Amino acid sequence: MISVNIISGIIIIGAILVIALRVLARSGLPVKDNKFFSTLLRDHSRHSGFVATPKETSAVFGISFLFRILVFIISIFAIFIMNNEPFSFDKLINTYMQWDANNYFRIATGGYSYHVENGAYTTLAFFPLYPWIVRVFNLFIRNMTASGLVVSSLAYSGACAYMYNMMSSDYNKQTTIRAIVFMSVFPHSLFFGTMMNESMLLFTAMATLYYIRRHSWAKAGIFGALASLSRLAGIMLVIPAAVEWIEHYRIIKLLRKKSFKKIWQLFYKKALWIFVMPLGTFIYLACNYHTTGEWFKFLEYQETIWNNTTVYWGKCLSVILDRVAHDTSFTRYALWLPEFIAILFAAILLIYGIRRTRNLYTSFLVVYMIINMSMGWPLSIARYMTCAIPAFMILSDFSERHKWTEQLITATMAIAFGVFFTAYFMSRQVL
Repeated sequence: MISVNIISGIIIIGAILVIALRVLARSGLPVKDNKFFSTLLRDHSRHSGFVATPKETSAVFGISFLFRILVFIISIFAIFIMNNEPFSFDKLINTYMQWDANNYFRIATGGYSYHVENGAYTTLAFFPLYPWIVRVFNLFIRNMTASGLVVSSLAYSGACAYMYNMMSSDYNKQTTIRAIVFMSVFPHSLFFGTMMNESMLLFTAMATLYYIRRHSWAKAGIFGALASLSRLAGIMLVIPAAVEWIEHYRIIKLLRKKSFKKIWQLFYKKALWIFVMPLGTFIYLACNYHTTGEWFKFLEYQETIWNNTTVYWGKCLSVILDRVAHDTSFTRYALWLPEFIAILFAAILLIYGIRRTRNLYTSFLVVYMIINMSMGWPLSIARYMTCAIPAFMILSDFSERHKWTEQLITATMAIAFGVFFTAYFMSRQVL
C-alpha cells in the first residue's frame, strides 16, 4: 500500500500548499507577477450572491424539519414491514437505539459516571454537548430517545437555515438550495435524524462558518467553542477562522507596510475570539478529569475499547482498501466500500473546488478530511463525511456548471440513502 500513502500524501499536502499560497497571495504576498503562481492562484469561482430574507430562512428551516418528519414517518413503515409486528411506539423508538446512540443515551441519563464496564467509564470517548441538550429537552418530552430525535432534527434544520444564509454571500439561490438537497440525501445523512451527534456538529460547524464568513468574530468564537464541545473535529474550525482573518484583513500587506499597530488592533478586536474556540475541547477534557482524575483518559479508552489510535492518513486509507479487497462478509459493502467512496468523494471535490471555492471553505474541508482519516481503526468515516460541509457546496457548484448532472446525483444519492436507511433499521452495521 505504499502507492496509497504516496498518492494520498500528494493530494492532501498539495492541497494544503495550494490553499496556503492562495491565502498568502490574497493577503498581500507579491506573487502575482510570477507566471507559475499567477496560473496556480487564478480564481475560477463564479461568485454571484443573493439576499437571503428572514422569510426564506424560516421557510428553509420549516421545510428541512418537515423533511425529517417525513423520513421518520417512512421509518415507521420500514420498521414494522420488516419486523412483521403490531405497531408500538416503544418498539419504534427503541429501534433508533443502535450503536453509539446507546452511549449518548447513557450520558444524557446520568453523565459520564453513569455507565461503567469492567471499571472503565466507556462513554468518555463521546463528546457531551449533544447529550447535555437532549437531557434539557427531556425535561419537557419525558422520553430520552424521543428527545434525542427531536434535538437531532432541530439541529439539522438549523444547519440548513445557516447554510442558506452562508452560501447567499457567494452563490446564487439555485446552487444554494441544491447544496442543501445534496447534503440532505447523502447516503449517511440518515444519521441527522437519529440519536447521534452528527446534527449537532453540523449545526455548530455551519453556524461557525457562517459567522466567520460574515466576520462576526464573537459569534464565530462562541459557536466554534460549541462545535469543539460536539466532537474533536470541531476544534479544527480555528483553521478556517485564521485563514479568513489573514485573508480578509490582508495581514501580509500590513506586515509589508509595517503597520504593526493596525495588526495588533485587528488581533485583539477580531482574532482573539478565535482562541475561544478550543474552550469546548477544554471543557470535555475537564469532564475526563472530573470523572477519572486524568485529563486525557478518553485516549486510553479509544485505544483499549475501540482499538483506535492516531495514524498517518495514508495508513488509514490502506486499512480501508485492505478490508475492501479481503473482507468477504456484508461489512465490505456496509462499511469499507462506502468509506472508501466517501473519502474519494471528498478528495475529488477538494481538487475540483480548490480554485473555485473560498479558501475559508476548502481549508475546513482539508483539515476535516485529515482528522477523520487519521484513525487506526476507521469505522465511521462515511458517517463523518455527512458534516464535510464544503464538499456539498462544491458538488452543487459543479452541478450548476454542468446542469445535466443534478438529477443523476440527486437520484443516486437518494437511492443509496434508502438502502442504508433500510439497513440501519435491520440493525446492519452501517456506522
